Amino acid sequence: MIFRTEINPKKTLEPIQHSDSISLIGSCFTQSIGNKLRENGFTTDINPFGIIYNPITISECIDSISTNTFLKNEDLVFGGDFFKAYSHHGDFKSQTKEGLLEIINTRIEESNKFIKDSKYLILTLGTAWVYVHNDTNRVMGNCHKMNANLFTKKLLSISEIVESMTNSINLFFSNNKNANSKIIITISPIRHWKDGYRENQISKSILHLATEEICNKNPRVEYFPCYEILMDDLRDYRFYADDMLHPNNLAVEYIWEKFQEAYFNPKTIELAKRFENLQRMKDHRVFNPDTDSHKAFLRKIDTLEEELRIEKNK
Repeated sequence: MIFRTEINPKKTLEPIQHSDSISLIGSCFTQSIGNKLRENGFTTDINPFGIIYNPITISECIDSISTNTFLKNEDLVFGGDFFKAYSHHGDFKSQTKEGLLEIINTRIEESNKFIKDSKYLILTLGTAWVYVHNDTNRVMGNCHKMNANLFTKKLLSISEIVESMTNSINLFFSNNKNANSKIIITISPIRHWKDGYRENQISKSILHLATEEICNKNPRVEYFPCYEILMDDLRDYRFYADDMLHPNNLAVEYIWEKFQEAYFNPKTIELAKRFENLQRMKDHRVFNPDTDSHKAFLRKIDTLEEELRIEKNK
């Protein structure tokens, strides 16, 4: 007997290769999958604006790095002893405007070079709830704990998301050097409980409907069901972290396996495992660094690293 509804995502017609560059933008689930790709030997650029959740800010990130558009002084705000940007995660901060602009714009320039050659762009949408700045009418990526009176909370409509993301997707394709580039959209399974249990469901529903419309508009855009894998396949609090909102490591590993089944061929899966083993060797805790055996171990790592580098670029 079968006691669960297992989800087996449709296999892509163009599998991801280790020689492909992959850009990832979106919620903290993007960070999880991006880290898995990196650990398994793929060349990635993960969240150049830091973790961001709403589709409008994700679109702004795509636009900025696709066109190499830098932030200016007026894009920054001061609070909590640091300058920050409403478009960026709080990890981007500095005690001077000049310092923050240097950090942010250097990252944009690096990502601009990367995204032009990316074979894949993976986007993870987190929520349709946004905060709009009352003076500028601009959607905030992060309010940085500024005075709540500065913002108005709003639920994005399907049409707003579709219009914004479609424009950014077209911009990505027009600036990309790879004629076969693709976009994978996912919806984060992380629940935004602070919005309210019903409000979270409404938000995710809007994201699903908007994503369906976006994918139907362009055959080079497809959907990967990480949301459904956690909600309908695993469907158990055993697969959640202690906050009962985020997927735990076991859930991420399971979703990662499903991603591999959908987007990797057997050769890529085998090579990914070898990269993962190499990473474990690198992470090995050293007790006696001056011994001959440890020096031999380091030489073995160097040899494996070179072998995998050559194989990756075949």
